[in-house]
Amino acid sequence: MIKGIDLYVDERTLLGVGDDAGVYTYGGQIFVHTVDFITPILNDPYLWGAISSANSLSDVYAMGCKPLNALAIVGFNNCDLEIDVLKEVMRGCADKLREARTVLLGGHTVDDKEPKFGLAVMGVCENGRYFTQEGAKPGDLIALTKPVGVGVLTKGIKEGKISERDIGDAIGYMLMLNEKASELAKAVEASACTDVTGFGLLGHSMNIATKSKVRFAIDFSKVPIYEESVFLIRQKIYPKGALDNYNFVRDRTINEGLEWWQILLLTDPVTSGGLLFTFPEDKEETFKKEAENLGLRVWVIGKVEEGEGLRVYVS
Repeated sequence: MIKGIDLYVDERTLLGVGDDAGVYTYGGQIFVHTVDFITPILNDPYLWGAISSANSLSDVYAMGCKPLNALAIVGFNNCDLEIDVLKEVMRGCADKLREARTVLLGGHTVDDKEPKFGLAVMGVCENGRYFTQEGAKPGDLIALTKPVGVGVLTKGIKEGKISERDIGDAIGYMLMLNEKASELAKAVEASACTDVTGFGLLGHSMNIATKSKVRFAIDFSKVPIYEESVFLIRQKIYPKGALDNYNFVRDRTINEGLEWWQILLLTDPVTSGGLLFTFPEDKEETFKKEAENLGLRVWVIGKVEEGEGLRVYVS
């Protein structure tokens, strides 16, 4: 979209457009800046506010950094919705920011028929280091810290096939900050890192593979998937975004035996997903021990290979 536009940068710009967050240095400190917002994915406004906030904070954690403060971005129409709805959204946001020890400094609201909520977040790289999507090496292991299939679940709710009561596990994961996952990535000296959101697992894997000039080999049987999403997608209930994401990766993906529904689960757009990172194979024991110490359930879903694009298979 901005190709061909001459963007101003200065000597303090360390990383501009194209990664999970921009990186800027000033006064000897390195800061990260990011912004994200979403439309309602659940009927409960408190949960929407909290999940949207976790989703916005995630990019800072994906960079291996610590969030400091945030500005709220709100699209709301008080003719269609009661102002108490927005108050609940903000209450969910406030609770999640308190958990993240992140200060809300202000924000901006626009009149919008379609409700939207999110945050612009500033963070700091405390040790002067940060992750990017570039750096994965052949032989590295591929780690994922949350299950996929959220888009299918929310589509099922919108179509009345399931209710929010049926997806408590998924809601719990969406509410979970990626703070501990970021600590794990740092402990194993991750070579590349991102978070899994709207482009789905394969879309975000493709981003790392392309920037690192490697191939991601992903074992479908090792990928954590919400059980309810398998039930729904086999009934052909899935969001349009899953197909859009598939079309994005299709020409550069080697499919070794996955069925259509399995591929679409891997391209399903995710909200407040986990971190996806690569790390040296000789750090696998550290990975397991540190995950246990942090109380995290995590998965090794594949390996980085020579080549380009993606390879998906079932072991």
